[in-house]
Amino acid sequence: MAISQDNPLLIHRLKLISLVAIGVFLIFGLKLWHLTVVQYDLHRDLAERNQIRTIPLMAPRGLVFDRDGRVLIENINSFSLFLYRNEALDLKETIRFLVEGFGIEREMLDERLREAQQYSAFRPLLIKEGLDMDSMAFLLAHQAEHPELRTLQQPMRYYRHGKLAAHVLGYVGEVSQRELESPRLSNHKPGDIVGKAGIERTHNEHVTGEDGVRRALVTSRGQTLEDVSRKPPKPGADLNLTLDLDLQTVAEEGLAGRAGGVVAFDPRNGEVLVLASGPAFDPNLFASGITPAQWKELVEDPNDPLQNRVTQSAFSPGSIFKVVMALAGLETGTVDRNTSFFCRGAAVIYGRRFRCWRAGGHGHIRLVEAIQHSCNVYFYLMGRKMGIDAIAKDGHMVGLGSRTGIDLPGEVAGTMPSREWKREVLGQPWYDGETISVSIGQGAVDVTPIQLARAVGIVATGRTARMHLTRGGNLQVPVDLQVSAPPFSAENLEAVREGMWRSVNDRGTGRGARVPGFSVCGKTGTAQTISREALERLPEEERARFEPNAWFVGFAPKEAPELVVAVIVQGGGSGGAKAAPLAGKIFQTYYEKHQKSQPQIQVAQLYD
Repeated sequence: MAISQDNPLLIHRLKLISLVAIGVFLIFGLKLWHLTVVQYDLHRDLAERNQIRTIPLMAPRGLVFDRDGRVLIENINSFSLFLYRNEALDLKETIRFLVEGFGIEREMLDERLREAQQYSAFRPLLIKEGLDMDSMAFLLAHQAEHPELRTLQQPMRYYRHGKLAAHVLGYVGEVSQRELESPRLSNHKPGDIVGKAGIERTHNEHVTGEDGVRRALVTSRGQTLEDVSRKPPKPGADLNLTLDLDLQTVAEEGLAGRAGGVVAFDPRNGEVLVLASGPAFDPNLFASGITPAQWKELVEDPNDPLQNRVTQSAFSPGSIFKVVMALAGLETGTVDRNTSFFCRGAAVIYGRRFRCWRAGGHGHIRLVEAIQHSCNVYFYLMGRKMGIDAIAKDGHMVGLGSRTGIDLPGEVAGTMPSREWKREVLGQPWYDGETISVSIGQGAVDVTPIQLARAVGIVATGRTARMHLTRGGNLQVPVDLQVSAPPFSAENLEAVREGMWRSVNDRGTGRGARVPGFSVCGKTGTAQTISREALERLPEEERARFEPNAWFVGFAPKEAPELVVAVIVQGGGSGGAKAAPLAGKIFQTYYEKHQKSQPQIQVAQLYD
C-alpha cells in the first residue's frame, strides 16, 4: 500500500522516527568511541587483570626425628606476604603502605626490590613471612586499595624444642642471590626457603620437596573465578638423626647457658648421640623471618651464640692431651708402662722451670699412675725424650689436626704442630722448649672437642669410625663406617685405658664422672687461656676473666666401649670440678636408659 504524499501528519511522524533513530545510533557510536578510544588504556588494563594467575604451592620440607623417632623439626601452616610488581599502579605508594602498615624496614624492602629487578615483574616477590592475625586483618581491610599485595599459605619450619640442639639442626631462610650463583643451590629459584646452617644446610636437598603450582582465573581485584589446573606439591623426605634427645637435654642443661660444648658418640659405628654448644640460639627466629635488629643482636653478642663450639672452635686441650702423649710414648718405645720418673712438683728443662699442678709433687710415678693423677712432670720429661715430630706423628694418627668429616658445615681442622708446620705456616724454626708445653696440651696445639672425642674413641676401641648425625632411610651414608685402623699395640692401648679407668674410679682427677656399675674411663684437663706468668702479673680482680677451660673426655664401659663423651666448659676452671660431673650425668643417663649391668672391676685387679 503506497503512502500518500498528501498526508502531512504521517510524513512528520516518519521524519521524527528517523531523527530519533539517527540520534540513538549517534549516542551508541559516541559511547563506543569513548570506550574504545578515550578509555582504551583503562579497559585494556582491566581486561588483562582478568587473567590466568600462576600461584606457587610451597612443598613442606621433610620432618626431622631423633634416634627414637621423636620429632625435632616439623612444619606449621603460616601466611606470607607477596608483592605482584606487575600489578602495582604506584610502586612508591605500595612501599609507603608496607613500611607504615606492616612495620617493614625501608632499607630491607629496597634491597629486595633491587634484587628482584633482574627477574620478571610477573614473579611474586616475598615481602614478609609468618604474618600474624593483626597483619592479615590489616591487609584484608586494604585489599581493594592494594590488589598487588597477596598472601599465600605456605609451610613454615618449626623447631619444637627451641634452642635445644640448635647447632645440630641449624636454621632456614630465603635463598640469597649469592647462594643462587653457587653450585650447591643452583637448582633453586628466588624466594625458595633453603637450609642455612646445621643439618638443614648439609642435607638441604634431601629434605627439600618439589613445589606444586595452581593456575587460576582471577579478576582485577584478585578474586578467584575458577581453577584452571593444579599440580600438588611433593613433600621433602624425612630425616632420621642419630641424636638422643634425652642425652642432649642432659648435656644442654648441664652447660646451663655457659660457653662450652659437649659431644658424645658410639665408637663402634660413629653415631653421634649428643652435640651441644652453648650458649645457643632459637632457630624459630629465622623460620619466621629474622629482622635486621635481631640478626645484629645475635652477631654482636660477645658470647657468640651462632658459633658451634664442638666443630668450629679449637682450644688448647690441656691435660687431655696426656692420653695422646702416653700412647705416643708407648708406641715409640720412649717409655713402657713401668717407666718411672720422679716428680718434685717442678722440673728445670732447657734452663726453664716447668711446674706440676701439684705443688708438692707426686714422687716416683709410673705411666699408668701419671695418667691417673695427671702428673705434668712425667709428661714434660717424656716429651723432652720424644721430640715434637714423634708427638705430632701419633697425634695425627688419632686424628688431631684433621677434620672428622661429620655432616655439619664449617668444621675446622685444629692444629697438631711439628717442625715442618711451624716452618711452613710461621716461617720460623721450632724451639725445643715449645715441645715441653705441647707435652701437656698447651702451646701451639689446638683441637676441637669432636676431634678429641674421636681420638679417645680410637684409644677405647683401637679403630676409627666416621662420625655422623644421620641414619637409615635413603640417605647416602657410607655402609662401612670404619675408615681406618691405626696400627696401635693392643697392650699399649690397654695401659692407657687402665690409667683412664683409675682416673675416674681410683681417687684420680676424673672421679666426678664415676657411675657405679658402669666402668667409666676418662681424663680431665685444665687448660690455661693465658700463660701462668701473664696471669700472675694481672690484678686480682681481672684474673677471673682468664679462668682456665675445664675439660673431660672419657668412654664406657671399659670392657666393651659403647659411648665416648667429651666436655669443655670455657672458663670453668678445674676439669675435675666442672667438666667431669657433667660427663658423669651423661654416662649415668645413658646407663639407666639402656639398663646396662656392668660388673665392677676391683682396684686390686689392676695393680701389678
